[in-house]
Amino acid sequence: SSPVTDKAHLEVQWNGSTGGRIGGAAVAGWCAERRVLQISLVQGDTGLALALYPDRALGGGVYPVVDPIRAESMAPAAGVAVRWLAQTTVQGFQGDSGRVSLERGATGRLSGQVHARARSVVDTQRIRLSGTFRDLIVVQDTLGCDPADTTDEDAGFEDTGVD
Repeated sequence: SSPVTDKAHLEVQWNGSTGGRIGGAAVAGWCAERRVLQISLVQGDTGLALALYPDRALGGGVYPVVDPIRAESMAPAAGVAVRWLAQTTVQGFQGDSGRVSLERGATGRLSGQVHARARSVVDTQRIRLSGTFRDLIVVQDTLGCDPADTTDEDAGFEDTGVD
């Protein structure tokens, strides 16, 4: 196999009230305490995040896309969010329907597809997202993983997803 096919990659495009795309090497972090897999990719002012909540162990299957606020309590489910910098403002969208399909290869790497509809977090705009990810290596996610742990110095810190 070549270095290109060995590389973890995520590619997603969207269209609707506006269009765009993001692609590149993605990170997949597993938070065992909250049982959530977070797949994310940020390039400059554009970012995409998928949160997959399995009902038991992390495995292959179809994860219905629901409002990210409800996803954790509706396992198996997926939350989808995308943002980018428009001419003067940051555009943010959250998935409210669709699906993320996940396959776990023999090596433990993850591949799959995402097809979702998303709505703007500030107005009535809607977009459709579609894309694929492949060969993602799962790493343990420790930053902000356990919401019940408030003994740390940074207990008040919340990851807003903004770099």
